[in-house]
This record gives sequence, C-alpha cells and structure tokens, in this order.
Amino acid sequence: MNRVPARPSAPRPDVLLLVVLHVLEVSAWLAVVASYRKSIWPLSGFLASPSAVVFLVACLVLLFATAVVVHRYRTRRRHDPRRFGLTVALNVVPVLLFLTAGEVTVRLLSRATPRGPVFARTVLLPHQWADVVKRNTAILERVGVTSSYLVPDAHLGWVVGPDRRSADGRYFSSVEGIRSRQSGVAFAERPGRRRVALVGDSFTFGLDVSYEDSWGHRLERALGPDVQVLNFGVEAYGVDQALLRYDRDVRRWRPDVVILGLIDHDLLRSMAVYFFVSFPSWEYPFAKPRFVADGDRLVLLNVPLPSPQAIVAARSIRDLPFIEYDPGYRAEDWEWHALDRSYLHRLAVSTYRAWSSGPRSSRAGMLSLNRELVRSFIRQTRAEGSIPLVVYFPSDRNFRVLAKDPGWRSLAQTMLRSNDIPHMDLTACLAALSPADRFPADGRNHFAPRANAAVAECLRDSVRRLLSAGPPRAEARDGSRRGG
Repeated sequence: MNRVPARPSAPRPDVLLLVVLHVLEVSAWLAVVASYRKSIWPLSGFLASPSAVVFLVACLVLLFATAVVVHRYRTRRRHDPRRFGLTVALNVVPVLLFLTAGEVTVRLLSRATPRGPVFARTVLLPHQWADVVKRNTAILERVGVTSSYLVPDAHLGWVVGPDRRSADGRYFSSVEGIRSRQSGVAFAERPGRRRVALVGDSFTFGLDVSYEDSWGHRLERALGPDVQVLNFGVEAYGVDQALLRYDRDVRRWRPDVVILGLIDHDLLRSMAVYFFVSFPSWEYPFAKPRFVADGDRLVLLNVPLPSPQAIVAARSIRDLPFIEYDPGYRAEDWEWHALDRSYLHRLAVSTYRAWSSGPRSSRAGMLSLNRELVRSFIRQTRAEGSIPLVVYFPSDRNFRVLAKDPGWRSLAQTMLRSNDIPHMDLTACLAALSPADRFPADGRNHFAPRANAAVAECLRDSVRRLLSAGPPRAEARDGSRRGG
C-alpha cells in the first residue's frame, strides 16, 4: 500500500517577535513625536520637559526592540523562513488596517471649529495660521460693512466707538463713546452734582439687556436726579484694560465714585496678548495690552498695539509682537511636519501633548498680576480724589459649582480676599434670586433684567454712603463740560 506523504504543518507565528515588532513601532512613533519639541525649544528647555524623558526612554526601547528583531531575523529566518514571514505579515496587515480605519474615522467624524478640526473634544494640532488669517479677515470685512459698535484702539485693544448703534439695535453710544440710551447723546452737556463712573467688562456694560434694563442705568435712577452714572464698560475686557480705560478715558471726568466690576474670566484675559489665540471661539481679531508684574510695580509691554490689519498681514504667528507672553500660544502647536497630513496622527499627537504639557499659565502668576492691577486702580482713583469701589460679579458657572460645594471660592474671590482688597461680593445678593431670574434661559451667560435690578439695589446704599463722604466737586463738573 502506498503511503501518502504527510503535509507539512502550518507555521505558527513567533509571539515574542510579534510583540517586539509592535513595541518597536510604538517607540519609534513616540520618539518622533517627543522630538518635535526639541526642534522648537532650546536644548536646555527640552531637557527639562517631560518630552525629554519620553524621547530618551523611547529611543532606548527602540534600540532594544531593533536588536531583538535583528537577532530573530538572523537566527529564525534561516531555519524557518515561513514562520518569520507569517509573523511579519501578522504585524503589518493589522497595523495597516487599523491605520486606514482610524484615519477614515477621524476624518469623517471631525468637525470644523475656530480652533481647527475637533474630534471627540480634542483639537487636532497643529493649528494653521492661514485659517486664523482667513477667519479674522472675514470678521474685519463684515464689521467694516456694518459699522461695528466696537472699534480697534491702539492703547486699549478695542473700545466702544463714539456715536454708534450696534447691528442688532440694542446698544447705543454717546458722542464720547459711553453706553447711552440712544446715539448722539453728549453726557458732558448735562452733568449732575455727583458723578459715578463704571469701568469693567460686559457684566459692567450690561450685555444682552437694553440700556434701560442695565444695572448702571437702574443705579442712576435709584440714586436720584442729582447723580449721573457713566457706563464705560466694554465687552470682553480684562482687569488690565479696565485699568487703562480708567486712566485714559474716565479719569478726566473727575467722578466722585469709580466702580470697577470684575468676574473670574477677567483674570485670564489679563494674561492674554491676542484674544483670538487665547480665546479662539470669540470673534475679537485684536491685540490687547499686556502688563507684567515686577514686584509691586506694573510694566506695560506692548503699547501701541498692532492694528487688526497688521495682524492679518503677518506671515506667521511667530511674527506677532510679544506672542510669547500669550498663555494660549505654544510654538509647537503651530509647527507642521510631514506626518501631520494624517488626521489620526494629529489626534495621537494632540492627546500626547495634552498629557505632557503643563498649564498654559501659572495660577500664582495670574493672581499676582491681577492683584497689582486692582491695587493700582485703587491707588490711582484715590490719588485723583475719587472713591474706588471694587465689585465682584458671580457668573452662572459660579452658582453651579456652589450648588455642589458651598465652601468653594473662585479665582477672583481668592485674589480679592487673600490680599485684603476692599470689595463688594454680590454672590449673596444674586443668590436670593431664582436661577431663571439670574441668567436668561436661552443660554446667554450675562445677567438677566431681574439680576441687573438686584445688582443696582444691592449697590445703591453703599454708593450713597460713598457719595456722602465728601462735598460735590462742582469745579470738576465744569471742567468736564469743557473737555470731558
């Protein structure tokens, strides 16, 4: 009987080699990603970063894995080439399928945002300066046609334009650039015996409500016909811009009382240089002033500011003056490499950088700078013979956190209380209202009309006491008629 020759058994994969091949690929990718930062940072900065550790460990693992693969190739391929080839195929094919499927998935599910493509809440780095220029140019063209309520300013970044009406018809400004009931008003022509000036951000301005519903106007009505309240608030201002607004535009009006209103986010804004870098979802194609604190002394870095037209004309973000002082800027987030054509690679890089990068700005540095800004405001107003009043406004987020942790304190509250800065905290005042009366139900995050009324009521008696602290400054009123 003829015996059928036995068929050779199918080769089995080399499990150790398969694992080592995957380790080699991952370590090679980590070494490449970690080395990106070395091309941008000085060597000393790179060596002090977490990426240096990742790079060195990845290189060591890569060398070891390569040595194992070479050893396996030399010792196994000669005796069992089928097994070696099968192992390599079992590595390469699944990796290619994974990369292809991942690339298609990330591309299809990414959505365009002002920050760039976003996949599952992760911004896909790097950013593209050309996209920023395109968006800012479109904003400038649009507001140029509609005569924007806010206009560029070389000293403040942006300011309320004189004698303006907003596109939606809700906001008006006087001939002096102060919020008013209607355009064409001249506040200097009808001063009161007493004058209160408001300076700050959109919460001070009264964004999302009419002039009649703003707390500034309601406060004026509560104080009586002898008191004039001037609202110098400007949307999106930081504490630094509010200070400069007082120094340049408010001081010459010689007010009896000056109210500085602030929220938590103002502290972050004081650290920014370019709003579209630190807060890219906001449509402000402007530069803004930036202070640094030298002990208890403030140093203003970058005034006069570049115009919006000069900003969009820059060839790259690195050409923007003082961009390195903006906490939203990291040089490596704007550097492009060959692998960045892949969305899957960009997702992996973005996830890695979120893990390896430290905070964008120092909490201690932010508190220190804003402390000096508020102290400077108090010193300057007192030196001019006015009475300062610092007012803290809680945001909707503050109330949400306080509902879970009644002992929680915000950044601004921490800055004001820990430095014994005299101020009024309106959290308790507004807590008496229902959530629907504090903020509109449509998702807008500024005070609703009822909250504006509560702010005016809570401030009324304190402002009255401050106004009664000294005689009216009639000579100052006359001076404002001539040049205010």
